[in-house]
Amino acid sequence: MEAWVYPGSTGEATCQASAEYGDGRLRDGVLKAEYWQVGKDGSLDLQTASDLPCNGFSDANAADTKAHSAAQYVTVSAMDRPTVAALVGDPDRRTAAVAQLTRFTQRIGFTGVDIDFEDFWNWSQDDERGYESFVSELAQSLHAAGLRLQIDGPVEVRDGDSPFNYAALMKAGADQLVIMDYGRMFNTDDGRCLAISPHDWVRAGVKFAQSKVRNPDQLVIGLSSYGFTAPDPCDTGKIKDSVPVADIRKQPGYSDDPTTVAARRDAGSGEVRWSDHGMLYDYTDQAGMNAKLAVLKELGVTHVSVWVLGGNPWFSASALGR
Repeated sequence: MEAWVYPGSTGEATCQASAEYGDGRLRDGVLKAEYWQVGKDGSLDLQTASDLPCNGFSDANAADTKAHSAAQYVTVSAMDRPTVAALVGDPDRRTAAVAQLTRFTQRIGFTGVDIDFEDFWNWSQDDERGYESFVSELAQSLHAAGLRLQIDGPVEVRDGDSPFNYAALMKAGADQLVIMDYGRMFNTDDGRCLAISPHDWVRAGVKFAQSKVRNPDQLVIGLSSYGFTAPDPCDTGKIKDSVPVADIRKQPGYSDDPTTVAARRDAGSGEVRWSDHGMLYDYTDQAGMNAKLAVLKELGVTHVSVWVLGGNPWFSASALGR
């Protein structure tokens, strides 16, 4: 079991992350802390605790992460295509980033690096080739230092769904591919935004990934633990994504009455969904988390990474076999 932790400001739900992993839920698993972002010019920006007191980088926070997990990865994020291209399309930027990440990860004693570069559907073929070069160069540097590399990728159900190439990137040297198997709400069904990760869509994505990455130890499936809000009827341009469930509980019409929750639970995703005054609300509670995990177990998935700790539910002990 793996989970991401991201930095934030005082009062945000992400501040709950350290208390959550502090309960020992990942003592035999993996914690991935986002300490780096790629700047618009392609350089790396360290997100420190002085700027982001909740989970930002400090030696003390890194030590706390190590004390509560068996392995740790430094997450590096880039959320849009121009930012990704600024780094991967420039050989000098790639070289600088590789050296910086290798030195940093060695210094803090983490297991490796997790690359979370997104906006895949807007990548050009040149972006993908530059990314493959970056992955190859980073993998060589990390491996020489005894470190590991994870790369995060999109859900695909067939060849050509995006420029991101599972097989080519594993060949480039990544140790594990992490499929972020969520985000389906950016599509509609009869005018309503779809669920975060419908079971049938997850099954299709996992099976395709397994056809490209044959070794189950090299494949990690990302699972959603959060909510979203959107206009109803759906306007995908106005979706508020990755809303902590702690914040969903404050939304109009929320109820934790068991009968109400059961009536609102979507059988196709395990998520809880309702509408109130023209807005759709959707979130994954513990029962939904258990249902999603059961789907992955059924498919033979052996590594699961949860987005995200901090104000979001976790699995029941029985679902984890404890």
